[in-house]
Amino acid sequence: MENRIKFKDESWDFRNDFTKYSNHGFHTYPAMMIPQVARRLIQMYGKDKEVLLDPFMGSGTALLEAKLHKNFKKAYGIDINPLALLISKVKTTPINPEILKEEYNQLISRCNTDKKAVNFREKEIKKPDFYNLEFWFKPEVIIDLAIIKESINRIEDKDIKDFFLVVFSETVRNVSNTRNGEYKLYRMNRSMMDKHKPNTFEVFKGKASKNIVGMEEYFKIYNPKCQVNILAEDTRNLTSIPTNSVDLIVTSPPYGDSRTTVAYGQFSRLGLQWLDYGKDEVSNIDKVSLGGIPTKDLHNWLDSPTLKKTLDEISKIDTCRAKDVLSFYVDFNKCVRELHRVTKKGAFMCLVVGNRTVKGVQIPTDEIILELFQSKNHYKHHNTFIRNIPHKRMPKLNSPTNIVGNHAVTMNEEWIVIIEKQ
Repeated sequence: MENRIKFKDESWDFRNDFTKYSNHGFHTYPAMMIPQVARRLIQMYGKDKEVLLDPFMGSGTALLEAKLHKNFKKAYGIDINPLALLISKVKTTPINPEILKEEYNQLISRCNTDKKAVNFREKEIKKPDFYNLEFWFKPEVIIDLAIIKESINRIEDKDIKDFFLVVFSETVRNVSNTRNGEYKLYRMNRSMMDKHKPNTFEVFKGKASKNIVGMEEYFKIYNPKCQVNILAEDTRNLTSIPTNSVDLIVTSPPYGDSRTTVAYGQFSRLGLQWLDYGKDEVSNIDKVSLGGIPTKDLHNWLDSPTLKKTLDEISKIDTCRAKDVLSFYVDFNKCVRELHRVTKKGAFMCLVVGNRTVKGVQIPTDEIILELFQSKNHYKHHNTFIRNIPHKRMPKLNSPTNIVGNHAVTMNEEWIVIIEKQ
């Protein structure tokens, strides 16, 4: 590839910056783009832009930054994960904090009353019915979560109810028997379980109070002219976004298929189950994500010499893993086609990607996606900034072969690819 500009720039690390300002700290989510990166990309490439799109929205970082920026009239976010849709909607929906405080006080009062009634056996609380409920939650935690959920469901205003459901979802994760610091579902060991005695009400109250403070900040500075559109759609397919309507894309696509990289479905499962989403809707998230279904063979028509070379290297070691890798880029190329349709001429695309390693072979995703876009002959590459990931909830080393002492470095850097539609 000619005219490629790629360099390490530690100013993109934001190592000591606070990343939870405004509503950004509402809910944890795997592989979140930090708001400083989104904000800087918007400042650099969105000065005269009016319509932003994040086609892999996740927890809505880019949408929230668009809502905090004065330029934008519209912001679209797309995701297939119901939890991502809920979090992003709540983070970008302004609610008068004084009304939130009043509703919060009533909510806690109802919880206290119901807790006393349950303790004196004057009231029964309906527990959720999903597989392994008792495996993931202690009995007293189940009761307290059920009390909180029932109280939230009595809230009539949908925006306010959703606000507290996000608090509830985060609480579910924090009081569960899952190991701290993990996105995949791993249960605590016996010694950890013995020490694990969460006060569910206090966890909920603490999180709710923090989120209300965030909303207070957001409510003062958000741009009321920016309309946010949260779309439960799939970027691989034809979306409801009008053709040639988007002039800025800021996004962080998945690093690869969820099964072998970031398990968005596993992370979301407990919260979604408590929120009464259906079994299939919860269990199929990773399967229907990019690369969720491996290709049958390695034959493909993707116009990326770098991908072909990478697949050749991996297939010499493990053909099945090469198929996993290919499946992701086949799906991603479908997204390229849709992003090409919805963007205007002159639109900038800012893609924050990770170059993961498979079977000891590093996959240069930044180069592959650039080649996929430029195969249409409509895209100019401006820069690729390489940043360190200082705030990452993933191990710095892993053991891909499960052989003791055989470690590989996980993704500790991100590549920010900037391209312009010509």
